[in-house]
Amino acid sequence: MADNITTTNEVDPAVGVVYERTLLQPAYPQYVHNQFAKRFSIGSKRGNTIKMRRYSRYSAATTPLTEGITPNGHKQSKVDLLAEVSQYGDFATLTDVVDLTVEDPNILIEVQRQADQMRNTEDQLTRDVLATSASSTTCSNGEGTATLLNRTDIRSVRRTLRSNNAKFMTRLIKAGTGQATSPIPPSYWAIADTDLEDDLQGCAGWKSAANYSAQMGVDENEWGYCENIRFLTTTQGYVSSTVYSIPVIAQDAYGVIKLDGGNASSIVKAFGSAGTSDPLNQRATVGWKMWQVARILNDLFIHVLKCTNG
Repeated sequence: MADNITTTNEVDPAVGVVYERTLLQPAYPQYVHNQFAKRFSIGSKRGNTIKMRRYSRYSAATTPLTEGITPNGHKQSKVDLLAEVSQYGDFATLTDVVDLTVEDPNILIEVQRQADQMRNTEDQLTRDVLATSASSTTCSNGEGTATLLNRTDIRSVRRTLRSNNAKFMTRLIKAGTGQATSPIPPSYWAIADTDLEDDLQGCAGWKSAANYSAQMGVDENEWGYCENIRFLTTTQGYVSSTVYSIPVIAQDAYGVIKLDGGNASSIVKAFGSAGTSDPLNQRATVGWKMWQVARILNDLFIHVLKCTNG
């Protein structure tokens, strides 16, 4: 090669890196744990605790009346449930130097990331309540390892809920004409960790959501169906050590309570808004806060299936 050719060895770019202004997005989990909750609210200036009441059913009156004789009658019976909402929140502080020198719209980015943080907080708070509800079954019929997911234990949970008169959450998906599609009977909902997707697919009688006879009404996070239970999967499933908890949910199983006027607030404080504590307008803050509590409304309407991962 001739020695009179100028290359980047002699003249390199003054700017060696071009910054791409379109930001890459982080991976977001599937927030599904509040999806089936009944919604309640506490009015502002009415405290932070709600009382919910349920009246008990009466047994059938199968004894014939005796002519002229008044029967004993009965008393009303009720169950009261209390739930106290708590406040949650977080914030970040940005300096004026960041605002003036960094190419990115950092305050807007912080608002967006905190919106995800708030949803993440809501989801995990409800998940922990669902997964630790009073009624549970540990898998004991798995192939290879007894505690693996299997059709027998899934069927046992369905039978338990049916025995409790727990109502299905979904309606029948009728048979269609598509190849390899199947009708899906009325079902309960279950929420499982994505780690368990392969184990679910290995259960006898499993039907993938992709093979339902119709896709209308199929949840975007739905993995499939077994024994009148339709399974959603999420990376936010409840795991304690090696044990996975899968809440199986019927109608009216749980509720989420908010406080009117105190929910889902994004709070941006501009530079200098702190007054004398920021005399040189050096700091801005971005924050959020909310009120929430999740509450099991009827232990008969939710059952947790516990398993390990194969």
